[in-house]
Amino acid sequence: MDSIILHSPAKINIGLWVGRKRADGHHEIVTIMVPLKFGDYVRLSPKRSGIQVKTTGIQLNIGEKENLAYRAAQLFLQKSGIKAGVQITIKKRIPTGAGLGGGSSNAAAVLIGLNRMFDNPVKQAELVEIARNLGSDVPFFLKDVPCVARGRGDKLRPISLPALRVILFYPGFGIPTAWAYRALDRSRQKLTSRPISPKIITLKIRRRELAGLAEQVKNSFEPVVFSRYPQLARVKNLLLSKNVFVAGLSGSGSTVYGLQYATDPMADVFRSGLPWIITRSRPSVTGK
Repeated sequence: MDSIILHSPAKINIGLWVGRKRADGHHEIVTIMVPLKFGDYVRLSPKRSGIQVKTTGIQLNIGEKENLAYRAAQLFLQKSGIKAGVQITIKKRIPTGAGLGGGSSNAAAVLIGLNRMFDNPVKQAELVEIARNLGSDVPFFLKDVPCVARGRGDKLRPISLPALRVILFYPGFGIPTAWAYRALDRSRQKLTSRPISPKIITLKIRRRELAGLAEQVKNSFEPVVFSRYPQLARVKNLLLSKNVFVAGLSGSGSTVYGLQYATDPMADVFRSGLPWIITRSRPSVTGK
């Protein structure tokens, strides 16, 4: 049986509304999630028994069994009843704590790859259930197309978006998601903002109706994150001054992104001297 290599894409959130914490400990959210061509690579190699995870590139500084890719393989093998093992090698390019979904993407790649490697012993609905048990973002990466996400992030509806150029700024440090949610909960006594409207945002982007779009794309985490890390607010403002039509925090940070249409001239951001990552969105449901 041959090894399998899969691309494990990063993602951004075009807008993110966070509601109150639910009884199950998760928060209600509304967001648009977009997979990117920038990402990691996951290599799966069959072995007689056991699960082994190795990373190259960015080091995670976590135990092997704490890696979400390990847990994905463990749950898959349990569900399928397969007695074989797997060697997982991850070429890490997505920074941790960046709001780009690297760990969730790796877990989804493992689920997809193992199912392919062993001739699809697990049905798609069962893969989705495993993904939900691993984390709120993991089901999205099974779809690998732009989606509106609701609930705790696992209620997904694929959408069509044009090809986008995505400009990423990672500041060199991560922001723990747990801290961001605690800080957000402490900062508000009651919900005063309405959820974002994915329908309006999507239509404006598709029709190139850019007037007022930046005001529609709000992220609930930005006030608390920008208060602690004002340099990220400055990066967002810099991007908005450089011919991008939307800029903001991805997830709970720490990455700030800017969007352009793929056919537009490149935004003049390089004179700033900041370490930008330039990538594109992955194709949407219509292949646009």
